[in-house]
Amino acid sequence: MRPSSVVALLSDFGATDPYVGMMKGMLLRAHPRSVIIDLLHDVPSQDVALGGFFLRSAIGRFPPGTIHVGIVDPGAGNEQAVLCAHAHGCFWIAPDNGLLGEVVDGDSEVRLVDLEHLGLTAQLRTFHGRDVFAPLAGMLASGRCGFTSIGPRTYDIRRVPSLLEGKHRVVHVDNHGNLVTNVPAVAIASVRGLRVAGRLVPLRGTYADAAPGDLVALVNSYDLVEIGENEGRAAMTLAIGRGAPIELQA
Repeated sequence: MRPSSVVALLSDFGATDPYVGMMKGMLLRAHPRSVIIDLLHDVPSQDVALGGFFLRSAIGRFPPGTIHVGIVDPGAGNEQAVLCAHAHGCFWIAPDNGLLGEVVDGDSEVRLVDLEHLGLTAQLRTFHGRDVFAPLAGMLASGRCGFTSIGPRTYDIRRVPSLLEGKHRVVHVDNHGNLVTNVPAVAIASVRGLRVAGRLVPLRGTYADAAPGDLVALVNSYDLVEIGENEGRAAMTLAIGRGAPIELQA
């Protein structure tokens, strides 16, 4: 599998500063024919666990060879390693801070990027997204460097506790006020609903299966169970957020 010209970006840079645009500019300087996709730039600041969760959502949903670049880095400027992984038919570039923990598995190949060998030196120690990650993605996309020549293979990467592990709970509140849980779809085959904040929320196929204002539990685009409200915001109605406990009701 060779890298393609498709590059998907994820960061906590937000949309109110020019950081994303500057990174895209450097990517296009390295490979003008890059096809750039913004997966997400509103990861909560420095939230590596949630950033990894969102990267996981891209598995199997992009063309083979896509280069994913993830930058959520509380330790920007601390000289930590840069990783490039081949996993799930795509390539994944991120700092070695746990961001790739939800992507890399036993079938993956991970390499430590040799920045000196590639001639990648950062102008600023605090903006590796612009000075290192974007040019690196462009070099891969253009074929100027190959995956196996990017640096030595490694079998030891940093990981952070996965949001998908542990007790059933809310792991994310999306833009619509839906409560995304870490309950997998396969876990609800024999349950009738989820109990949260003292209320039993019934399982439904879609939001339209409930009356306006009713709460529903259903399988979402992450293949996880979420709690929503038809024509409303479940997070506001239940007055809960990330970390709220969930119980499966048989």
